[in-house]
Amino acid sequence: MNTLAFTLGEHRSQLTLKISTYPNGNLAIKLYEKDHSILIFWETLTTNLTGIRPDHCAFINIKAADGLFPVWLSDNHLAEPTGQILESNGCLYPEYLFYGKELDALDHEGHTLYIRRQKGELGRRFERLYLALRRLAREINGFSIGWRCPDGVSTTLPLWIEASDPSHGRKFIFTQKGPALQTTILYADGTEKQRIYRRKEDMATELMAMFQEELRVYPPWSEDRRKRYEY
Repeated sequence: MNTLAFTLGEHRSQLTLKISTYPNGNLAIKLYEKDHSILIFWETLTTNLTGIRPDHCAFINIKAADGLFPVWLSDNHLAEPTGQILESNGCLYPEYLFYGKELDALDHEGHTLYIRRQKGELGRRFERLYLALRRLAREINGFSIGWRCPDGVSTTLPLWIEASDPSHGRKFIFTQKGPALQTTILYADGTEKQRIYRRKEDMATELMAMFQEELRVYPPWSEDRRKRYEY
């Protein structure tokens, strides 16, 4: 596995990148330093702030390493800023777009699993719903997702996802109780609607149908373009 040098003060480290995902599917990267052939955790490069990020995008942990990560990423040609900056607890976190081929060279196994998860190839039980929500978060203005139930509500339900759709004045709650899947839609005027499903696919399909007129229509990619963006 390839390593990258990082200098912090008088200490120079050879770092190994390990790629994975946060529970909501966002890109997660941790850095490790080798000590007698054993990888020792060094620092977290990314941070999982609110919202679903586009493929290969992540907010950078600006609080770590004296704030040098952005410069280090640029110097090593690993990523470039997207222009998105999110403020959290008084700190400004920049979003970076990582180069897929560079990540693959540094951690092929981890990057491959990340790509497969983004494409929905890993067998998560509600993958179709996750993919639908991720697309809506990218393409619908203000659409955001919370991937776990709030503290004190329930820790036993196998599914509890909340999504906010402020442009249409509504909120979605997706749950499973026993064999039944349920979508609850809460409107700004206090009314609500509930829909029951037996198949996971139907839940995702009906959700996407509600936004069909607003979603982008993508032309098919040519073979050459597909090869250029294979990561």
